[in-house]
Amino acid sequence: MSRMPSAYTILLDSGSTSTSGWWWVGDFRLLTMSFSSRGSLGPSRLTVEGSNADGFQSALPAATAAASLISGVNLIGVTPGMVTFDPPGYRWARVTVAPAAQSTASSLTVIAAGNYA
Repeated sequence: MSRMPSAYTILLDSGSTSTSGWWWVGDFRLLTMSFSSRGSLGPSRLTVEGSNADGFQSALPAATAAASLISGVNLIGVTPGMVTFDPPGYRWARVTVAPAAQSTASSLTVIAAGNYA
């Protein structure tokens, strides 16, 4: 059996801000995001946003209002968890968490993986 090519990145971790940077997902057939939250004072909602902006020759949207909503996940009682988008349909993706102010005793990790096949 051949190995399917894939790529991954950590979008958010315990030292991150409430909004990740944009990640190129335009080449992926599948996009999977796994998340895990520790502590009761961490974020309660994870929002996955997409953009079809160029991003290579022009700037990507900085404001949430300029991005498109792909999905939202309520984190209370469901972490760790995983969501898969088939197909993602966007060139770029990022995640945001709410509320943005988090306790230092809490942490959230979001790992994204894309599959080319």
